[in-house]
Amino acid sequence: MRSESANRGRNLNSKLRRGRPLLAFLVVVVGFLVAPRHTRSQTAAPKAGATPAPVSQSILYGQVFKHVAFLDNQADLVDQRGGNGAELRNYYQVHATLAATEAALLKSTSHDAVTAVQAVDQQIKAVIVSYRAQFRNGKWPRNTPLPPPPPELKTLQATKDNIIQGHLTALQAGFGSDRFQHFDGFVQTAIAPHITVTTLAPPTLPGGTPPPLQPIQWK
Repeated sequence: MRSESANRGRNLNSKLRRGRPLLAFLVVVVGFLVAPRHTRSQTAAPKAGATPAPVSQSILYGQVFKHVAFLDNQADLVDQRGGNGAELRNYYQVHATLAATEAALLKSTSHDAVTAVQAVDQQIKAVIVSYRAQFRNGKWPRNTPLPPPPPELKTLQATKDNIIQGHLTALQAGFGSDRFQHFDGFVQTAIAPHITVTTLAPPTLPGGTPPPLQPIQWK
């Protein structure tokens, strides 16, 4: 078990040494229940020669905060399994060339932001569960329009954005203008190219009209 855990730690560390940020997150913006077209952001390797579309600060730093907290938690797991999680734990300090106090502020801010956002996510989940409960056996009648999505979803998504922006503002204040500009430069070059924003349209029939609704069993 100790050997297996150490190997996992080495595999994670080797990815970091090759300069691959472990951006293993997929965030689906609540717009999929708010509008006919929806937007989602995800982290992925940038395509060669492609110019990624700019992303909002709330999406970009929401991913950064999640990534920082994720690496910190993974480092603890590596330590608990007998490995050395220092390289994971210090990833941002080393690669973004941060002072120890700056790295500590980034970690505490990230963990606080992620905890606050997760609390809102639970509220969003409850709203969606309540919305789905309107359909008997998880289905709705064929060709019957869906009821409008709950307006609370837009409010809760705005709350999440405000949480991220508030923590970002606190991080900027703690770093100071020059040092935050230095850190943001790292984020823009090393993190932002791995985040894509895609607008998805509902499927259409050859004539250009949406397909009729079919009974769907909620999973």
